Amino acid sequence: MRYCFIIPTLFFSIYFIYGAEDTCIKSTKGTDFWFGFMESRNYLNNHAVEIIITADESTNFTITFGPNEVPLQPTTTVTPGTPFSIRIPWTKQKIEAVGSEKAEPKGIHIKSEKPITVYAMNWDPYSSDVAMIYPVRSLGKEYFAMCYDPGFDATNPMTGSGRNSEFLVVATENNTRIEITPSKVTDKLVPKDSTFLILLNKGQVYQVQSQNDEGTDKLGQGDLTGSHIVADKPIAFFSGTLSTTIPKGSCCWDHLFEQIPPVDAWGKEYITIPLKNRQSDRFRVLAAFDNTTFQISGNSYQYLNRGEFREFVLNQSELKRIISDKPVLVAQYSQSTRVDSVYAGGIGDPFVIILNPNDQWINGGGFYSFVSPAISDTSYHGIKKQFVNVFVPGNETSVYLDGNLVQSQFKPFPGANFMYAQIETDAGGHRIINTTPNGRLQANIYGFGKWESYGYSLGFERKLKIDLGGNIEFFKGDTLLLCLGDTLILDAGESFDKYLWNNNSTSRKISVINEGWYWVDASTNDGCVKHDSVFVKKSSPQTNIANRYDEICQPDSVKLDAGPGYEKYIWQNETGDTLSKGQIIYANKTGDYRITVYNEFRCTARDTFSLKVFPVPEITIIGDKLVCGELKTELSVSIVGTPEYIWNIPGNFSWSANSSDIVLYDENRFSVKVEAKKWGDYELFYNLKTIYGCDTTVTFPVRFHSQPVNDFAFESDPGCENYSILMKFTGTASADAILDWDINGRAFLDTLDVLN
Repeated sequence: MRYCFIIPTLFFSIYFIYGAEDTCIKSTKGTDFWFGFMESRNYLNNHAVEIIITADESTNFTITFGPNEVPLQPTTTVTPGTPFSIRIPWTKQKIEAVGSEKAEPKGIHIKSEKPITVYAMNWDPYSSDVAMIYPVRSLGKEYFAMCYDPGFDATNPMTGSGRNSEFLVVATENNTRIEITPSKVTDKLVPKDSTFLILLNKGQVYQVQSQNDEGTDKLGQGDLTGSHIVADKPIAFFSGTLSTTIPKGSCCWDHLFEQIPPVDAWGKEYITIPLKNRQSDRFRVLAAFDNTTFQISGNSYQYLNRGEFREFVLNQSELKRIISDKPVLVAQYSQSTRVDSVYAGGIGDPFVIILNPNDQWINGGGFYSFVSPAISDTSYHGIKKQFVNVFVPGNETSVYLDGNLVQSQFKPFPGANFMYAQIETDAGGHRIINTTPNGRLQANIYGFGKWESYGYSLGFERKLKIDLGGNIEFFKGDTLLLCLGDTLILDAGESFDKYLWNNNSTSRKISVINEGWYWVDASTNDGCVKHDSVFVKKSSPQTNIANRYDEICQPDSVKLDAGPGYEKYIWQNETGDTLSKGQIIYANKTGDYRITVYNEFRCTARDTFSLKVFPVPEITIIGDKLVCGELKTELSVSIVGTPEYIWNIPGNFSWSANSSDIVLYDENRFSVKVEAKKWGDYELFYNLKTIYGCDTTVTFPVRFHSQPVNDFAFESDPGCENYSILMKFTGTASADAILDWDINGRAFLDTLDVLN
């Protein structure tokens, strides 16, 4: 059954200005399109999808559905300035993909005699979004998903089933082999980061949704951003969410729907313009290659590996320039209504726009500002405000909107040679063009309602090129970094059919391990020829911590020095635990000490030192340290802390003294007898050697002291006769003896010898 509606006032259209067809140019304009719709929220049975077609010249086209190409519309003519729209109610033709991980016959095919532009809108009250559709000629074979964290609210009938992060693959040819590596657990519980294979025929679609059951975050459910898709034939690829909030947990929910460009169409320079009427926007930068470096308006470098992304928020006053050394994908998200409801006056909800790189300019085009259809729900308010964000290079501000010069609305872009404008429009069709000779512009169109919003790009024109890359740290666009021990892959891109490198390789990619210049010539079968070259600089940091192995005895340590001049140091043990982040470490435990140093280019050098620390027993000499009145004593030894076999071996102990006036006899492992020839202070030494050769010497101080003899004499005190007498010590004591007098509880100095 067919459902055809001509609704020229319902949505939008775009008209691009192009010259004669260039075999080296791919754009959003073409004659052959395959696409599909992801699952969205279905509310109040008003859910519908809509396809809009525009053309610069009158042309006939056909729209078919599924592998059998069932017509959705008879052959139809579209004329310049009059968009053609076919609206298909969800209840009559379930054209969306439903569920996860199954092939469905829901691909949509449009063919035209002359170039046209195609857009797809998935609309539901309170939840809508729009995607620009790429012609088959602009498709690719490698993609990464850009989605968002799914929202979950089982108590809300509008969102209880609207929680999945999702992406959609559409096959354009039979027997298409596709490898899918999800970044999170899928709805059918395929593990994250595992790869599975599917086979699709022309017109089939395959939707993958994340596993999102309430309370199962531990399973890794959620955001499928970074999922990797590789096919052996061109495919159309879409990603977003069934319904989510932005950020997660902030009311309210909306469908996200965007066609994703192939990796070969990503760029290395973007600018961000805030959405008018919103306090702040969210952005994501996604990498397709390991060791990707990017900056946001000159701030410190950030680093990403393949499939990783960074999310950040920019306020209304912040305009930024994003540059990277390898191609990245950048998305701009409108946030949920209640995130900035005061600033925005209570309007606006989530949508996503994939930003176009700065090298994919167009001359201008037509667009349509969405006006919501009327429904019976009186609480529904629809789209209230429409805008277009425009930016141009340099001072090319001779820009006309609907025939009116809008030059006065442009402002300088901070820190870069661009001008930008945020222009409010009314509902309906519009046309914008840069009339500067060879003038260029880029634009994003969007609108807000109380609980609804949409956003889309005006379009792009991508010139085929080879971009072998360049590191932004070198400040040279033709230099790549190669770290010692690594292999660098130079990739000329998938857009060409033939390749020839200076090493005579005819592959798309080559592996590089040496420093030097590399270049490639590439061509397409229809005559596009491109050339690129790059210098590969090899960085070779080195660290040497001298000996790789040592043996020591407790409690000794070994000083390990990784050398000066590095940006970063990380010392780790054999299990990967970080021990230190300094240049020097003192090793005192058995194990491996692994050092990784990073130079200014983040290249690393590594070294490992293995240490064996032998145990040493704890030895204690037990005895009197003060021996009074005799010149003999006996000492004993306590040995603990290690197994006995380590130290109980013949001939591994000895006793000694620091003076020849000490005589040692009856020596054994656990005791010794000591005799002094005269009174005095001495040191005795006990040495024990373990089976590993570890020597331990313990010192024991001992004093041999004569025993004092108390004796006193009383004499008359001539100066105080009959009043006092003298009491004198007449006993024997050594010269260093201290006399403490204590008479009837009173203490006297030893110099006081008078008793009253």
